[in-house]
Amino acid sequence: MSVLADVSMPPLRAENEPSGLVLAAVEKRGIPLFHARLSLPAGAARDPAGKTGLASFTSDLLRRGTARRNAEAVDALIEGMGAHLSVEANMDECALGLTVPFELAATALDALLEVALEPSFPADEVERAKRHTLSELQSDLDEPSTVASRALSVLGYGASHPYGHPLAGRTRDVETFTRADVTAFHASCYRSQGALLSLCGDASRDELIALARARLGQARFAGFANTKVAPDADSLALNTITNRDSAYAIAKRTGLTALIIHKDDSTQAQLRIVAPGLSRRAPGWAAAFVSNSALGGGFTSLLVDAIRVERGLSYSVSSRLSMNRHAGLSLFSSFTKNETLRELIDVSLEKMRGYAESGPSQDALAKAQRYLAGLFPFSLQGLEGLAEQLSDSVLDGTGLDSVEHYRTLITAVTAAEAKEAARTLSPARDGAQIVIVGDSAAAQKALAGICPVEIRPIAEFA
Repeated sequence: MSVLADVSMPPLRAENEPSGLVLAAVEKRGIPLFHARLSLPAGAARDPAGKTGLASFTSDLLRRGTARRNAEAVDALIEGMGAHLSVEANMDECALGLTVPFELAATALDALLEVALEPSFPADEVERAKRHTLSELQSDLDEPSTVASRALSVLGYGASHPYGHPLAGRTRDVETFTRADVTAFHASCYRSQGALLSLCGDASRDELIALARARLGQARFAGFANTKVAPDADSLALNTITNRDSAYAIAKRTGLTALIIHKDDSTQAQLRIVAPGLSRRAPGWAAAFVSNSALGGGFTSLLVDAIRVERGLSYSVSSRLSMNRHAGLSLFSSFTKNETLRELIDVSLEKMRGYAESGPSQDALAKAQRYLAGLFPFSLQGLEGLAEQLSDSVLDGTGLDSVEHYRTLITAVTAAEAKEAARTLSPARDGAQIVIVGDSAAAQKALAGICPVEIRPIAEFA
């Protein structure tokens, strides 16, 4: 296929601060806006033992009061700028983002740092959040797709893995949360190594860096250890010296096994198939993206054609790569009526195993490459998308090349590379696990003769 032009990146600058914080400034002219994104190493992988969900719980409490303002005053400060403060936690980090007109840049950055670094965690807010979280975990049991997602974290990674628990935690752990737990987690993670502040806006790189330094004041981070800015800072390529991926290795499994999560009176079944995948920093990510897109990543993919278009077994079917910073999973997802569950399982396994042997056809390969390369520029639209992509490229250790030359890397994937990715990353390969959420009798019947089966009550996954 013809090679699409790489994305032209705006002028950039990256600096390691004496405090350890990394500053990244992106000069984006022509739009009088300012965006700040603060990425902190406070993800769910750092949940303490017996306190699953604490990272997510802590992030939810950040704007419920600071050392200077109560929750209502924090809301008034943010809304007074006509802004929305996003706070999102995942397995690897907590990221806060704020976009405002450029003339409010200093005020916005002050507000972002205050919320992130000076939360007061009032006792009444902690208790209110705890009741809300427990209520949500209980209501999640009414959503089979949510239960399936929660189960995949534990089964795919393993219960002892840093990623091997649901982001929102388990009911039995959330019930034990105290204000002391939250303040201790914040103190240990929100100023520790691995923090990055990205600024994008209608100003020069030097002006944005100067703005950040002026507003940081006494905010200090323990250090962005084992990382340094490359000599050409404009490239924003930071070189990670220590690779922690070995601590996140997924235990090897053999054979095919199945877990049924019983839900009373279910007329439909949620089906998932999971196997180990790739981390976001894995060198073979481009081939993996292309191969997965051809398998089940789009409406014209192999699995969609076979399951939805040709047989009408399900409205929703997909394969995807769930990629965290140090490890990932390869997933298949669908649902169907109890009566057609066996057919869905058979077709899914057959198609994925066949694809693992053959890889994508030349036409499917080119189609997947065009789709991914064409879609990518949309992820850079707006200051928020640009800051997120750049932050991830730095923190994941992939470097700016993974953003700047994404289209070249995708379109350069060969048929042989895509076939190898299909073989090594198939959700249905040896060691895969089937997860079904639904009526256990119907699921057992559908799985008869396929593999060993375990049954658990749905309440275990709250």
